[in-house]
Amino acid sequence: METKEGREAKPIELTAQSVIYLNETRKWTMFFSILGFVFLGILLIAAVFMASMFGVIAGDNLPFMGSGIVMGAFYLLLGVLYFFPIFYLYKFSKYSKTAIYSEDSEQLSLALKYLKKHYKFIGILSIILLSFYVLAFLIMSIAGGIGAFM
Repeated sequence: METKEGREAKPIELTAQSVIYLNETRKWTMFFSILGFVFLGILLIAAVFMASMFGVIAGDNLPFMGSGIVMGAFYLLLGVLYFFPIFYLYKFSKYSKTAIYSEDSEQLSLALKYLKKHYKFIGILSIILLSFYVLAFLIMSIAGGIGAFM
C-alpha cells in the first residue's frame, strides 16, 4: 500500500498498552461528545429564546426590528458549526469502541478517519477565526489611527 507521499505504508500492530490508551481516550472522547451534544441543545434553545425575546424587546423600534431573527439565526449558525466536530468525535469514540472489543482493524481505521476529520475541521475553523481576529485588529488599528488625527 502506498501513501500520498509515495512511500510504502507499513502495517502497525498495537501493543496491549496502546489498546488500553486508546480505550481510555475513547471513553474521554465519548464524554466530551455527549457533553458537546448537551451544550448544542442548550445553544439551540438559546437560539429560539433569542429570536423570540429580542423581537419582543425591540418591539416596533425601527432600528431594532428583525434583530431577534438575526440573533436567532446567528445562534443557529453557531450550532451548525458546533455540530460537526462533536459528531466526528462521537463517531471516533463509537468506532474505536467497536474496534477494541471486536479487534477489527477496519473499524479502527474508520475511527481514526473520524478523528482526522474532527481535527481537520477544528484546524480550519481556527485558521478562519484567527484570520478574523487579525482583520479586526487591522481595522481597529486603522480606525484608531484615523481617529487620533482628527
